[in-house]
Amino acid sequence: MEDLIILLLRCLTIIILVGFLPVCAYTYYTYRIDQRKLEVKRILRILKITSDYRKIHLQEISPRHFSLAVIFTMIVTAGGLSTLLLASELELYKSPSLMLAGMRMNDANCGEGSRCLSAYQQGALLVFGFGFLGAYVWGLQGIFRRYSVNDLLPITFYRFGLRMILASLIALLIYHALGGFSYQESTEVMSTTSDEDAPLASLPGMFEPTRDGILIVSAFLVGMFPQQGIRWLSEKISLVREQKHASVRDLPLGMIEGMTNYDIFRLEELGIDTCYDLANTDFIPLLLKTSYGARELIDWILQAKLCVRFGDATDELRERGIRLITDLESLDDHYLENLANETSLMLPGLKHATHLSVSDRNINRLKRAAELLGQYWEGDQQEEDTAAE
Repeated sequence: MEDLIILLLRCLTIIILVGFLPVCAYTYYTYRIDQRKLEVKRILRILKITSDYRKIHLQEISPRHFSLAVIFTMIVTAGGLSTLLLASELELYKSPSLMLAGMRMNDANCGEGSRCLSAYQQGALLVFGFGFLGAYVWGLQGIFRRYSVNDLLPITFYRFGLRMILASLIALLIYHALGGFSYQESTEVMSTTSDEDAPLASLPGMFEPTRDGILIVSAFLVGMFPQQGIRWLSEKISLVREQKHASVRDLPLGMIEGMTNYDIFRLEELGIDTCYDLANTDFIPLLLKTSYGARELIDWILQAKLCVRFGDATDELRERGIRLITDLESLDDHYLENLANETSLMLPGLKHATHLSVSDRNINRLKRAAELLGQYWEGDQQEEDTAAE
């Protein structure tokens, strides 16, 4: 009877955690999505953009698109939680599996049908489940934030599901790379210690971190930050290391001031992975597909253009109050000469960047868009009309 109650509680936990997803999507689509539609309509009206953009935007947030995305994520969530909460009942680790056992299936000392193989597969399933759980917890935080800022889209659920799959597989690969848990070491300790002395022998190391515990915690953290797990694997395996020319500069989005890890993840959803991408992105689609304000996006884009132009030397410009590529416009030749003498920058490069900032039509459009979209009250337009008179 007790086992049945525990089983029911586990199943109820899975139902609640999976059922949260459609409930969240339904409440968002019913009560909050109108505000986003209104904001898109305002942007298109102020910037005098064709209404075709609005039609495309409405298609992306259609009920059918939302339903398919939520169903996909629900299936992935139910499968991952079942491996963690119902592994014993489903006997997932007892039958030999190439994915869980790896090359242990061909090991002479730990082959098919042995307790060693079953224990190794149980550990692999545990790591797989904790990697999934880490990704699920991280995904819930992302959904709550996207819900609060009115930015919950179907792509959010697709990315959530794929992230849970990716994180679980990376955690499993790390488990195989490290050789699993220390089962043999535990067996040797138990064999050399009597039953009466076993509890006392374990007391000195009870509160010390163990290899097994660190592996489980690492699997959970990899679930929350799978990119770190990929980076660890790439460092261990030279075959997957990125080969770049020495002249190619790495300009990650982390170079942008005011951009958090969540913001980087949000832009990566749209295919913007580096400052190069952000500096050359189309502003209007980016504005319509995210909940960020126009001035915030424009500030990031102008920062990215400065990073692309000067690379690591951007820090030297920031120390002197130059954050955006447009900040160079107000500098005269004398100031540029002093700037070149005080920093590692070359005077021709500074003058060229200043000239491009003034003559670039895209930069001028960004500045004009920031002024227009910053007007939230009718009083702004009235003040401008009065000043013009």
